[in-house]
Parts: sequence; structure tokens; C-alpha cells
Amino acid sequence: MTNNSPALGAISGGIRYQTRFFWLHALRMLGPQPRVDRVVLEHRGVDVVDDVVVYHALPGLNDCGFQVSVDFYQLKFHVAMTGAVSWETLIDAAWTGTKEPMLKRFADSWVALQADHVNPRLTLVTNWPWHPDCPLARVLRQDGRLHEDFLMKSPRSQLGKIRKEWRTVTGLDPDQFEAFIRSLRLRPWAVSQQDAEEWLVDRCQLAGLVPVEHGHDHSPYDDLGARFLETGRIEHTPETLRQLVKEQGLIAETTPFTSTLALRSFSRFAAVPPPDGAIVVDLTDLFDERHPKEESAWAGTIRERLDEFVPAATELPQPINLTLDAHLSIAWYAGYLLDPKAGVNIVLRQPVRGRGVELWDMSVPTAPEGAKTWNLTTEELQDGTELAVVVSVTHSAYTDAVNSVQSSLLAVGTVVHAQVPVLGPQAVKDGAHACWLAEELIRLLSAEIARLRPQHVHVFAACPVSLAFLLGQESRALGPTTIYEFNFGASDRRYTPGMTTSTETDL
Repeated sequence: MTNNSPALGAISGGIRYQTRFFWLHALRMLGPQPRVDRVVLEHRGVDVVDDVVVYHALPGLNDCGFQVSVDFYQLKFHVAMTGAVSWETLIDAAWTGTKEPMLKRFADSWVALQADHVNPRLTLVTNWPWHPDCPLARVLRQDGRLHEDFLMKSPRSQLGKIRKEWRTVTGLDPDQFEAFIRSLRLRPWAVSQQDAEEWLVDRCQLAGLVPVEHGHDHSPYDDLGARFLETGRIEHTPETLRQLVKEQGLIAETTPFTSTLALRSFSRFAAVPPPDGAIVVDLTDLFDERHPKEESAWAGTIRERLDEFVPAATELPQPINLTLDAHLSIAWYAGYLLDPKAGVNIVLRQPVRGRGVELWDMSVPTAPEGAKTWNLTTEELQDGTELAVVVSVTHSAYTDAVNSVQSSLLAVGTVVHAQVPVLGPQAVKDGAHACWLAEELIRLLSAEIARLRPQHVHVFAACPVSLAFLLGQESRALGPTTIYEFNFGASDRRYTPGMTTSTETDL
């Protein structure tokens, strides 16, 4: 664990940062379906990347199609947010106050680890941001990896020159360097103390442990983590950790969740472990950030995997906890597969900023006191027999949706804009409210469908992913439907086709 200040505040803050990072991974060993075999703090048999080491259960952790056996983390915590990370700092020994730069030390560790580990992954975690003017900023992805452009750009390009300098510093041959870069993860702006606290609440719920209390400066888990470092009790397996939390009185009175369905198509937070579950549908290998590697995957591989695994949730003990780290259209399609006729009692695990992860029970649709239903407006946009539906909840999607329709969907004639009375991130209060909104919208749209009788429905939504799932559950009433994904990061602000929830042959 490296620190940029010897002050007491920095040391205590660094220890808390390290121990909370440990717990984020260690609590995965205590959930209903453990996917971690062992977690080690300050591994004595590893150089440099030793702060937290996570050994994954077989067959390993899926990382864009590769199975990672072990994750090695080096944490660099800063009390003062006065600096930034760049490609130069990683080859500057002065940045860490060591004889060799961070990148060289990582490369040497990677070479040593190859002898004993299959596909080890090495990660630098820091709470400093990446410098926006650094040329690597545009190729650094949310999961911490460097995009293929870093390895493929010509030697004369800016990235090519940085690549050459990095390879010189590491001392690796070209093949070694390429393999090293593919195993390297750089996670600036990683999970904050507050984020770690909120995600620990969720991990505790899944493991059946007493949760961290919001707003407190420390918790029993912080104290235990610090004690691990003091006493040298740094390695834990599911058995030793379960015995420890039992001795410490951290077993909750409530029963831990035994059935979870996790859908994952992107990594939402850089340093938070991926969701665990009895059924995990991991689609991340099919995407580059939020964009599919092949557009045909929406109707091909993505649909095939969802069709294969999601319906199996009906065989799990109920209620089923649903975790959605997924695209809007994937959540909608999952709802389509698990419609009310499936008879599945689902509780959504909904991240709420400032409150952690809440459990949203949708069994009884209920409108909050004074709540108003959707505002619907209909516009004849152009000639055509198909219908566009714009759903505005977190913000208005109308302008971007209409521009997308006019540029690429000439078969659409009518646009229906459905908007909640007050837009914003807090527009949906809880699970009962989300369920009521979904049923109300489908009821209102069904009337429009009956009047207009469109050949196909195109949906453009700006709403929470949980609401998209609930709308998908009710969406058979709409007929053949395509849900569109907003092109995040693109300058043209267009929507592109995602999942199609039904075809003519399904009806």
C-alpha cells in the first residue's frame, strides 16, 4: 500500500481504503454462490502488486473472453486530490519514491507471476484521476484496460511513441510487452470511500452479515481489516472468514439471499467486483465498452445467451434477487423472457446514490401519494406505418430520439412521447412505484397501439434500467418491438438498434 503523505490522516485513510477494498472482494466468498477461493492482504510471496490478491474459483473470472485465475492489486491512496495520473507518471520513479518506476516494477512482477499463474491480471488502483490531456485518456476503458489502439497504432503516431517508450522502460520483447499490456489494468478515479461503503452494504446483504452503517467514520469491518494487518492474519478462505465473522457477532438475523440472477454487459464501476449469482449471464466479452463488437450480436450471440440462461431463473428458489449491470435493451429483453406468466417473484437490487443498494419489491404496484401518471403526446412526424415511442424519465429523450428517427427510420410515421411529470434521477421512488409506472405506461400505449395498429414499435428510453426490465415484462402487448441504445460518448447523439423483444413468429 503506497501513500503520498506520512501524515497520520493519510496512513489511516490508506489503511481504510485498503481494507474496504479487501472486504469488497472477500465478502464474495460468503455469498450464496462463492466465486472466490481465497483473498490475501499484503501477500508476502508477491512483489509490488501485493496489497490485495484475489484467487478466483474455477474456471476463473471472465475478462472479455479470457479466464483470469488471479487478480493482483496495488493500491495508491492520496489524501489530497491535487494531482493526476498520466503515462509519464507511470515511468517516473519519483512518483512513488522508489528506485524504479511503477510500470517497470509491474512488468517485472508480471514476468515472475507467469510461472505459477494462468492469466494473472495486474491492477493499479488509485483515487487520483487520469489527466484529461494525457493521450492515453482516450484509450483507457472503464474496466481499466487499454484499448487495442494502444497496441495497433503506427510507431509514428502519438500512441506509438508512448508504446515504444513504455516498452523500453519495461525491458520486455514485443510479444511479452503485448501480453503484459493485455493483463494490465489502470484504474484512476477508482472506488471512493463512500462508494466502497455503499457497495459493502450490498455485499453484506448477500452474505447475510450485519451491514455497514451509512455515515459512520468507521465500521467493524474497518477495525477487523486493520487488525489483520497488525496481527499478520492476512489470508482468508471461505471457511476461515465465516468463522471469524461468526466470532465477531457479525452474522445478521435475517436469512442471506440464496437465489440471485446477475446480468452483466458492461463494468459499471472500475474497482467494484462483478456481480455474483446462482445464474450469471456475462456478456462483457461481446462488447467494447458499451458498444457491441459486432452489430449482428444483438440478434445473434447476445439473444442466444439470454434465451439460454435467463429462463433457468424460474427453477431457482424464490424470491430471486436480480442484479442489472446491463444495457437498457438487455434489461428490457430479460423482462420479456421473465414476464408475469413465468410466475417468478423478483426483487431488484437497485443502486441508489447516497443510499447504497436498495431491494425493490415489485409484487404490488403502488403509486406514491399524490403521484400523477404519464404525460402522453402524439405527433405525426412523417409518412410511415410504424410507431416510435419515446420514454423520458431521468431526462428528456425526445430531441435525440426524433433526430434518430428522421435520419434512419423512414418507416416510422407517428411518435408517442411518454414523460413522467417530474424528470430526474429520483423520478422513480421505489419498486412499487416502478411497477405502477410500467403497468400504467403499457396500459396507455396499448390504447395507442389499438388505434394506430403499427407494424413495428421502436422504443427510445431514458430511464432506470430497473424500469426497463419491468416494461419488458409487460411488453408483449406492444407486438414486435425494438429497443434502442443511446450512443454514449458519440458526438452525433444518436440512438442505435439494440434488442428486439418479439418477432412476428413469437406472437
